[in-house]
Amino acid sequence: MAEKGGPLDLTKKCHLCHFIPVKTISIKQLHATTGHYVREASTQAVYVTDHGRPVAVLKPMTAEELPGRPFPRRRSQDLPAVGVDSTAGIAEERGAR
Repeated sequence: MAEKGGPLDLTKKCHLCHFIPVKTISIKQLHATTGHYVREASTQAVYVTDHGRPVAVLKPMTAEELPGRPFPRRRSQDLPAVGVDSTAGIAEERGAR
């Protein structure tokens, strides 16, 4: 166990004799290339650190965590046409504030 305020040992113990390094990235790295690390997290856990301290983990979802049915893919061209300009309604609402 790490001392209070010290870095944590981010390794997994496998078969009692091997240590497997865990993927760690900084918040800055996550911000710069989010898509890359999210895709990587689909196969292995990725720990996110803030000044060397783990603050979050991106991990693969288990079958139990998946939604009951997948979200449908939608293309804006396939959505029904609406005869109202939404920006006018939003501007009108904001003007009332």
